[in-house]
Amino acid sequence: MFDVFLDAIKRLIKSRLLFIALIYMVLFGVIVHRLFVLQIVEGPTHAEEYEYKNTVSREIKSTRGNIYDRNGMLLASNTLSYSVVMEDTSEITSNAQRNAVIYKLIQIIEKNGDTLDNPFYIIHTGNGEFEFTVTGSALTRFKKNVYAYALENNQLTEEQQNATAKDVYYFLKDGSKKYPMFGISDEYSIEDTLKIMSVRYALFNNYPKYNQITVASNVSEGTVAMIMENIADLPGVQIKQETKRVYHDSLYFAHMLGYTGLINAEELDKLNSEAGEEYYNSTDIVGKTGIEKEFEEYLRGSKGSEIVTVNENGKVIGVVDRKDPLAGNDLYLTIDGNLQKAAYHILEKRIAGILLEHLTPDLDYGTKGESASNIKTPIYEVYFALIDNNIIDIERLSAPNATSLEKQIYNKFIDARNEIFSRLNTLLAPDNETTNNKAGDMEEYLDYIYDILVDNNVILIDKIDKDDVTLRSYQNDRISLSKFLQYAIANNYVDLNKLDVDTYYSSEELYQKLLNYTLELLEADSTFNKKIYRYLVFSYKLSGTEICLLLFDQGVLEYNEEDIQKLKSGAVSAYKFMEAKIRSLEITPAMLALEPCSGSIVVTDVNTGNVLAMVTYPSYDNNKLANKVDPDYYEWLYTDKSLPWMNRPTMQLTAPGSTFKMVTSIAGLEEGVITPHEKINDLGIFEKISLPAKCHIYPRSHGAVDISNALKVSCNYYFYETGFRLSIDSNGEFNEQLGLSRIKNYASLLGLDTKSGVEVGEAMPNVSDKDPVRSAIGQGTNLYTPVQLSRYVTTLANRGTNYKLTLINRIISKDGKIVFKNEPQVYKDLSSVKNTTWDSILKGMYMVTNEQRGSVYGLYGNFGVTVAGKTGTSQISLSKPNNALFISFAPYEKPEISVTVVIPNGHTSGNAAETARDIYQLYFNLENEEKLTSREASLPENDSAAFSD
Repeated sequence: MFDVFLDAIKRLIKSRLLFIALIYMVLFGVIVHRLFVLQIVEGPTHAEEYEYKNTVSREIKSTRGNIYDRNGMLLASNTLSYSVVMEDTSEITSNAQRNAVIYKLIQIIEKNGDTLDNPFYIIHTGNGEFEFTVTGSALTRFKKNVYAYALENNQLTEEQQNATAKDVYYFLKDGSKKYPMFGISDEYSIEDTLKIMSVRYALFNNYPKYNQITVASNVSEGTVAMIMENIADLPGVQIKQETKRVYHDSLYFAHMLGYTGLINAEELDKLNSEAGEEYYNSTDIVGKTGIEKEFEEYLRGSKGSEIVTVNENGKVIGVVDRKDPLAGNDLYLTIDGNLQKAAYHILEKRIAGILLEHLTPDLDYGTKGESASNIKTPIYEVYFALIDNNIIDIERLSAPNATSLEKQIYNKFIDARNEIFSRLNTLLAPDNETTNNKAGDMEEYLDYIYDILVDNNVILIDKIDKDDVTLRSYQNDRISLSKFLQYAIANNYVDLNKLDVDTYYSSEELYQKLLNYTLELLEADSTFNKKIYRYLVFSYKLSGTEICLLLFDQGVLEYNEEDIQKLKSGAVSAYKFMEAKIRSLEITPAMLALEPCSGSIVVTDVNTGNVLAMVTYPSYDNNKLANKVDPDYYEWLYTDKSLPWMNRPTMQLTAPGSTFKMVTSIAGLEEGVITPHEKINDLGIFEKISLPAKCHIYPRSHGAVDISNALKVSCNYYFYETGFRLSIDSNGEFNEQLGLSRIKNYASLLGLDTKSGVEVGEAMPNVSDKDPVRSAIGQGTNLYTPVQLSRYVTTLANRGTNYKLTLINRIISKDGKIVFKNEPQVYKDLSSVKNTTWDSILKGMYMVTNEQRGSVYGLYGNFGVTVAGKTGTSQISLSKPNNALFISFAPYEKPEISVTVVIPNGHTSGNAAETARDIYQLYFNLENEEKLTSREASLPENDSAAFSD
């Protein structure tokens, strides 16, 4: 046996395969050794090197700086909130899977009452039709993003440029063989497809791909809980803790502070261009309006970053390093928060009082249409205003859960609409030749039908020559609407696609289809329906009592059994009830949006230009727009007839009326056309110009007055004469342009030709460019905002230092360092103006408030502090109450503050002067603050004609 074994060994040794086997064994040993070294000995080192080569930097958002008033009152801050974020992930391998995940995510978000953040610019208008929600450069940018992979030389092709919203929708939904796009199945509805598309579009344009997009911000705890429960089925989805912007006492500061929101494409380009780097991306929250926008650079802070490792598909697999973000700077305003809040309530009380003063229990409109001097507001306008301004929701009247009263009122509406439709059918019959102006109480409805058909592009008005004989005949009430519509059909001026016409119809049939379409359009039109409700109110078919009770049914007024029973029994009339609710401010001027319903107050430090209060009434809650817009609130904000979105102190241009007379005074004295002691006799009517002008007290007269007394009694005749003399050239000829240029020069010195300096959006003023005589009393084309008038009176108060107004006190970093300290900025110095000029003008302003026969002596005589001021009343039309203005400063002996009040449609300047008086009482502690700001309307004390200057 041993011999056999030896023999086998000898054969093996002699075999040529032995050498080859030895070579393989050696090589195998080398490989095993190398694998051991690589994986065991050097494995950690190589793993680090591999991860290092696949690390990327990802940003961490910073926390926005706080905003405070001058005394440290917190106005804007941040609170923690949760956001739903999403990123591309390799776990999702198909369009169908991605769409299903997004759809499930959307269902969870919406089930809990939250909404999507992602901006998308296509909406479904019904019947498979779509519209873009952006135009111009924004639309071009959107299309470039959509067709990013299909662009030629990075430019849109002609076909892409002309693509309709429907084309873009289907391109994103289905794509093409070359560009598959999102592949959204037909199993989803159009509305759901658009929602899925909005998220897919955000992911599609997200770069780098490892960045997350925010699908929904500031979500509820319910959304957070449901997503965490379903996280295994939602690959790429996370819940992220972020900060939410919060505005404190927002009603008082909304317009000034503005609000933040998700950056849009236009803002992204602009802000990155200004920053000189790609600092911002599509997920950033930025200031949209107001201080938030203007001081974005200071408030935003600095982003942090984290270095993360990602796999070959871009999925994050770990965090290597982190750099914490730096919070934004804190900004302190010049505003006194307590003064701002109190002034808001004072203004609301005064406006409510003016409304009550002119309220009548019948249909008496006073002098409306004949004169603006004594226009009244019938209570029926109040009843209808509650419907017209959507305080009463007419949609609820026909809801399944409507109350018996709501159903009763809706039935009245249906009966009235049927009656009106019947009469319209008669007036629109093919052979009817009744022109609109001959249709009696149906004229308004016929006019509206024409307007709505034009607005809805049923009548293609752009295709009709403006000199078309038939069109002109209709517009001039020479032919009926019926005849015009038939003419429009016959000449292809009607869009038949709107009428769903797909086969041949005769002209008569087409006209009938147009009528049917029109009536269907009117049925769904809220403006038309409100016209019917107005008819019901003013024909006494819908009573004031029913309107008042409806306020309780719809929760506008808190349920009060005693009030309800008194109304039902007739123990209190609807008029007295409504009057009481306006007086108690349960029904506010803003809710009614009648005249007046708005106003401005600006208070400044006259020695620095610092703005202490800048009040606009009515206001809104900017919390409803910050972080994520509440769509219902947004719709209310821009449809409410009191225009709560408008920052009136900076944006509402108003003719200054007699408040402009100090400009004319300085011009006249400095140009030497009048002297401080010269008296001019008021002749009542100034007849030196082709269109004579009257003094406001004509046929009475102010007699002979010098400049100070002319300001005291606001004598128009004196300033007509001054404006006339400023227009006399060296040849003794009247030169209109000379007079205008001289007036403009001094208006410019006083800052009335430019913006005031406040750091929020402001309209440009307009110094009058026609009629120097009327321009001299603030008429002509003079238009200024309240802040511009405020800077003007501030300059008067300090005798010629024209400061730029400011809202900014200082900016402080989080570690307490002063980043910016605002110092008074002089715009122009009027040191060249003679002391005698200042003496005469300021004396006149003193006399306005402190001497008998002064415009508002009854309000300010024997007042606790010496106020100097000037009233102004500017006329809008004979059908609207005049604007009320008052500019002033105090104390006269050593001025500290100025107060400017503008109340559009405020009837007379005395009403503005009374409002200013309340501010002085508050500021100088002359009256109890609680009394001044209590929830009760303040009725005017003096509404005489003497205030109409």
